[in-house]
Parts: sequence; C-alpha cells; structure tokens
Amino acid sequence: METDISECRGEPSSPSDDEMGASTKHWANWTADQIRGAIETERARTFALLTEVLTEIETDLIPEVVTTLPALQGPAGPVGPAGKLPTVRAWQADQVHYEGAVVTHAGATWQASKDTGQEPGGRDWVCLASAGRDGRTPRVRGTYHDAVDDYQMLDLVALDGACFIARKDSPGTCPGEDWQLIARQGKRGLPANEGRRAIGVLPAPPAPKGKDATSIAGWTVDPVDYSATPLMCDGTSGPPLNLRGCLSSTSTKRGDA
Repeated sequence: METDISECRGEPSSPSDDEMGASTKHWANWTADQIRGAIETERARTFALLTEVLTEIETDLIPEVVTTLPALQGPAGPVGPAGKLPTVRAWQADQVHYEGAVVTHAGATWQASKDTGQEPGGRDWVCLASAGRDGRTPRVRGTYHDAVDDYQMLDLVALDGACFIARKDSPGTCPGEDWQLIARQGKRGLPANEGRRAIGVLPAPPAPKGKDATSIAGWTVDPVDYSATPLMCDGTSGPPLNLRGCLSSTSTKRGDA
C-alpha cells in the first residue's frame, strides 16, 4: 500500500482575504502617520526658521537700511511744470474732441481718453465728476390722513398726540413698521397729596388800642417875644412859634403901601 507523502507532511495554507485586507489597512495607516509626522516636523522647523529670519531683519537689516537712505538718495530733479486741467468746454456733437479734452455733458464732467467724436458716456470718455442726488430733509405734513397717499421718506405727521416720521417712500398706514415714533404726549401726573391742617395753633391776640391824637385847644400869645404857644387838649403846651419875622414882613408891606 502506497501513502502520499504530501498528505502526511502537509503544506502551509495561504492567508485569507480578511487577513490580507487588515494588513493592507494597517500598512496604509502607518504610512499616513509617518507622512503626517514628517510634515508637522518640517512645518515647525520652517516656522522657527522664518521667525529667526524676520527677527534678524527687524533688529539688524531695517535700521541699517534706514541709516543709509540719505546716502542712497540721489539729487533732486528739476521742478516739473505745474499741473493744470484743460479748459472745460461744453460738448459739441459736430466736433472732434482730442485726447485730454475736458467737456461738460448731461450734468457731468468728462475727459477724452483718445481722439473721439462719440458722445460722452462711452469707452472714449472718463467721467471726472457727476451730479449727486438731492439731499432730503424732514418735511412737516401736518395731521396724518388715510386719504393722503403721497407720503415720502422723512415726512413728519401728527397722530393721536404723537409725532411720527416716515422711514421710506409710500410708508403705508400710520402707525406701522414703516413709521418711526418721534415723540408722544406724556401721561397725566398723579394729584399731589393734600397737606395736613395745623392743629393747636391759636390766633394772635389783638393789639392794644393806641392813644387818641392830641389836638390844639388854644394859644398863648407873648407880645414881648412875638411868639404863640399852642395849648393842647390834654393840658400840655406845644413848641412855641416865633411870629417876629411874620410881623416884620407885614409892617414892611404896609409901609410901602
């Protein structure tokens, strides 16, 4: 009886597809990690090198260049002609305008970029200045009415004790999202608290009656001193009156008569 030697010895089996796939994936991941690590290392080294170069330029090279600039600067050249804008003329439809010519047309100023007979606004012209839009200012429109349909932006209206301004043209019904409240009538304040009445305060007593004024009851005449002393009703005497001057004046007048 013969026996197959190969069957007794046995042959190594080939790896399966799963084992081959796992090995390939492991090799790919290892290779990617190695490449990624090399890139990061090179990036860090390059960044450090650039930082060193920039620091050296800032500390050494720039100051050196700044100090040598006056020596590197050449002599000043001759003074050039003064810049002057060509005379501005109105654009003429039947005229050729040469390069550099400046004209006005349709509310703007144009300069010809080359010899041309075209109307300003095309490729042969460069716009130097054009008219801007008219500015807007708030406009008082009075009390708001639904029948008015021509409200414009910045129109001011009054409604229910408040003032609104339009935020756009044709803002719609007021109040609304296209109307901005500017001012509103304030609310009525609370009434003030009444003060407390004074308690236990007595009125002041009346003042005592004053004495009656004295009056002149008679006169005492002194013919020697030409004086008259008033006698008061309370029995006292008033200050004497000197009548000498009056009598002298009267005598003089009679003598003259």
